[in-house]
Amino acid sequence: MKGSVRKLTLPSGTVVWRLQVDAGRDEHGKRIRINKSFSKKGEAEDSLTRLLQERAEGSLVKPSPQTFGEFLAEWLREYAQRNVSPKTAERYGQLAQYAIDGLGSVALQELSTLTLERFYSQLRDGKGKSGKPLAPRTVRHVHDTLRGALNTALRWRLLKVNPAIPCRLPRIERQEARIVEDAQLGALIDAARNHAWAYAMLVLDSATGLRRGELCGLRWPDADLDGAALTVARSLEQTKAGLRIKPPKNGKTRRLTLPAAAVDVLREHKQAQQRNRRLFGKDYSTDLDLIFCSPNGDYLKPNTVSPAIAELAARVGLKGIGLHSLRHTHGSQLLAAGVPLPTVSKRLGHSSVAVTAAIYAHAFAADEIAAADAWEARLGDSIRKASKPRLQVVARGKTG
Repeated sequence: MKGSVRKLTLPSGTVVWRLQVDAGRDEHGKRIRINKSFSKKGEAEDSLTRLLQERAEGSLVKPSPQTFGEFLAEWLREYAQRNVSPKTAERYGQLAQYAIDGLGSVALQELSTLTLERFYSQLRDGKGKSGKPLAPRTVRHVHDTLRGALNTALRWRLLKVNPAIPCRLPRIERQEARIVEDAQLGALIDAARNHAWAYAMLVLDSATGLRRGELCGLRWPDADLDGAALTVARSLEQTKAGLRIKPPKNGKTRRLTLPAAAVDVLREHKQAQQRNRRLFGKDYSTDLDLIFCSPNGDYLKPNTVSPAIAELAARVGLKGIGLHSLRHTHGSQLLAAGVPLPTVSKRLGHSSVAVTAAIYAHAFAADEIAAADAWEARLGDSIRKASKPRLQVVARGKTG
């Protein structure tokens, strides 16, 4: 049976026209049928024609009792955990949980743009399960996760349209990352001077702008101290499942030139590390050969590195300063010094020059002033000395 329209008389005496279309079989081989009722025969026949056309084109959405929460759980299991990094999948799970808690019982095929916008407003007002208002940026992250999941629902032919696409979202006030001034940076580095690994890490990060995971994944073979160069080919990621080594964020290995002072600090750090190697003997993780590590040579957990640096910063009155602040400071300093944008982008490991330009737009203000000053120095005097242009007066009236 492809499809049919039948006249039915309900017990109340009301006459309806019942549409039925064969929508194929489910994953268990059970036949699926679409049933709809209409008060007019013409409406039923028009709907039948449309559904048969969708089936012929392969775009027919099969009816499903699946709830939004059930779908999200399936999406996390079948898509996220198989197609993105463990850290990203973990983050998707955290963000999707807001929707599972708030909209989990809503039928997937009944989910609407209005329902989603009301849900986002509830999250901002603190009416979610946590009871705490979410920042506009976090609400956007929730939305981005749901929009991606619902795009998968389109591909799986569970929906005809993605209700998340038209949603209006809260405005996010762009905040520039803090830049650490030279005196502040000196105070922070000095506060870490007697720390096992923080001193060398802060110096290297301020000189290279490496990401936290890249710093934690560095091995001594990556450091060519004689050649004053560093190869960044790995990053250490921490998830609930544990630690894992992965490629850098953009997937590309990069080689950086090191300032002489950073090379000197790394040499001193390597010598100090030898004492731990002798102390732990066979228990030292020589196979890892890490530049920044725990006393026994094992990995430093990224989630413990950040609090340690933040504590040192707070000690010298730099609340809110961390490794990312040093990375941002490094990029800003290079651009302010006139280093070409492509060079800065490559050094920071950005996916494109456009990304660097967007992040460091503030650093180009001095360039704009310099551009105007250069024009003024070259042409300003000659423009002022030139005679004023004569204005041509055109008489009003008919033209021949």
